[in-house]
Amino acid sequence: MRTLQPLVLVLVFCNHCSLYAQTTAAAPLLTPKDSILLTVDGLQKYIHHLVRPRQTLFSVAKYYGLSLAELYELHPEYRTNPVLQTGTLISIPIPNRAIRRYKGKNFQASKFAPIYYVVQQGDNLFQICKRYFGMPVDSIVQRNKLRSAQIQPGQLIHMGWLGLDGIRAEWRSVSAPTTARAHQNAYEEEKKGRKEVISQGVCSWQRDSNEKGDLYALHREAAIGTVMAVTNPMSRKTVYAKVIGRIPAGYESNVEVVLSTAAAKQIGARDPRFFVKVRFLR
Repeated sequence: MRTLQPLVLVLVFCNHCSLYAQTTAAAPLLTPKDSILLTVDGLQKYIHHLVRPRQTLFSVAKYYGLSLAELYELHPEYRTNPVLQTGTLISIPIPNRAIRRYKGKNFQASKFAPIYYVVQQGDNLFQICKRYFGMPVDSIVQRNKLRSAQIQPGQLIHMGWLGLDGIRAEWRSVSAPTTARAHQNAYEEEKKGRKEVISQGVCSWQRDSNEKGDLYALHREAAIGTVMAVTNPMSRKTVYAKVIGRIPAGYESNVEVVLSTAAAKQIGARDPRFFVKVRFLR
């Protein structure tokens, strides 16, 4: 079982190719010269859209087959500040049906943008091909002209294409998963191969922080990159947060977990410190 690592994307632009196309009022959000970056969190695939001038929340949501409500669920920070800033990355869940894995007959390169999987720490080519995309390893080795099956974190692997018409809403069998639901799915999936540890103690968070959106946690033991469940017994609410680091020195020993502002608010936190029950995987 691999350990998921925080995603770091480095965007490089040149005169002949950019990762994402500029858009005009009538232009599509992508062109054949663009490349789409894709990662996997739990069982959900995400593409990472780079906002270009004149793009709006409505145009991005419509292009990727989402309602505004679903986009707000995925990125709650836009509820209070709906203006997109050029250069911002927006993670969008992508249904498997939207990914064209092979060219097939009558393939027209002018109607598609290539999709590249971003290799994460702990990945191997067999896992990427078989588990994530259901494709033969040999096909991907040949497509990417790889000399061997050895890959490195940060490497881009060409896995398929996305049509320039975007994603149809009907391709999404259910509503797009929120970050919280995606984390919960990841926890339930990884629990099958790990031991679940149950503990309790004080949860700390910065109530006056302006930070928005991300559901993450700091913990002393849970593996970095995994997801943990934190429950507030008072509200009976649970949040699934990704562990991104260790609790810094200076916190009291009874502090079991430090949550991001968004994660703490999701379970009804009011005081800067409150009692929680925690589940994590070892």
